[in-house]
Amino acid sequence: MEPVNGAVKRAFFGGILHGVMLQAATALTSPSTVLPAFIAHLTGSSVAVGGVLSALALGAALAGLPASSWVEAARRKKVFLYLAIWTRAGAFAVLAFLTARYALDSPALVYTALVVFLGLFALAGGLGGVAYLPVIGKAIPPRLRGRFFGWRSLLGALFAAGVGLASRPLWARFPDGYVLAFALAVAALTVGFLGFWMIPERRDPPRPRAPLGRHLRGAWALARTPRMRGFLLAYLLTGLYYLALPFYVVAAREHGLPAAFIGYLVAAQALAEGLNLWIGRQMDLRGTHVGLVYVGVLALAIPISALLGTGLAGAVVTFVLVGVTLNGIENAYSAYLLSFTRAREAATATALMAFAGAPRALWPLAGGLIASGFGYSAVFVLTALGLAGALFFVLRLPPDRPDLGELG
Repeated sequence: MEPVNGAVKRAFFGGILHGVMLQAATALTSPSTVLPAFIAHLTGSSVAVGGVLSALALGAALAGLPASSWVEAARRKKVFLYLAIWTRAGAFAVLAFLTARYALDSPALVYTALVVFLGLFALAGGLGGVAYLPVIGKAIPPRLRGRFFGWRSLLGALFAAGVGLASRPLWARFPDGYVLAFALAVAALTVGFLGFWMIPERRDPPRPRAPLGRHLRGAWALARTPRMRGFLLAYLLTGLYYLALPFYVVAAREHGLPAAFIGYLVAAQALAEGLNLWIGRQMDLRGTHVGLVYVGVLALAIPISALLGTGLAGAVVTFVLVGVTLNGIENAYSAYLLSFTRAREAATATALMAFAGAPRALWPLAGGLIASGFGYSAVFVLTALGLAGALFFVLRLPPDRPDLGELG
């Protein structure tokens, strides 16, 4: 790593601590393993399983564009991240209480509350996401961003893998195991707050907040520029990844995988996230577009692996690929976006990226409906076809030029 000053080091390591704790919380509440298994306990419905990720993605997408006008006008963006972190922690604290109190007697009530509170969780995530990239873009230099995202994934993966292995006994104890997992996620998010607090942020120049209508018209004009339009189209199609995401573990269980083995899948997924360090290094050396291509190919391999693999070994391969891409997709797209976005438009550009991802809120629900009528193999085939189309459009995006834009 090239020499860096103290402020950059503090931002680098504070951001990594925040990311590590966020991944630990995600391992305990994973939308691809833990939450689908939890909802299956509550309802036994594949449509209900799909509804969880729908709430998560839709809430995040809805928060972005309205919030971005406030974020861009604010001289300090970190306050929005603080609000997002504490909202997430509060949502899981309430979910832990509701699960402990009502999961056995009123599972439908718990499921309804779960979707509502995960929607709140996602709204906070959308707000935080709009502010996160502008903060990172100012604090982390362009030629360190790939390694920053990569180290965050690697160290977070190691910690989350330990969490996954240690949590194995929890998933066989319903509902007590899930209550403990949600409570531990709250603790991890609290420590993550301290990491983000470490990141120094210079104040932006004073800037009046544009009225919402004018701000939205400006966002539409930005979305119509050629490069942003191509970027958003590629991201939109990559969202088809979520059509099958909740159902890999459910399908594996239907093929005889014991519930106690879910911990192995969590660990495999978490460890595989460490491969993002290598992808991040390649992005620093060769440009962030390379990362888009890598994660596009690996994402396409997931439904193919699920179709071909059986038993524990096949499930592990599938979740290794999920581990690389679940955060890797966001890492690569975020780094690519920062490579050509001007600082004063960073929050709006981030919100447009989230808005382009809004249809993914419906893909898990659609996947549940398809699985109910035609089986999980049909979902995996459709996902593979969609991701093949997404990769085609990714390859049409121009390579990034780090000399463009104020953020690098």
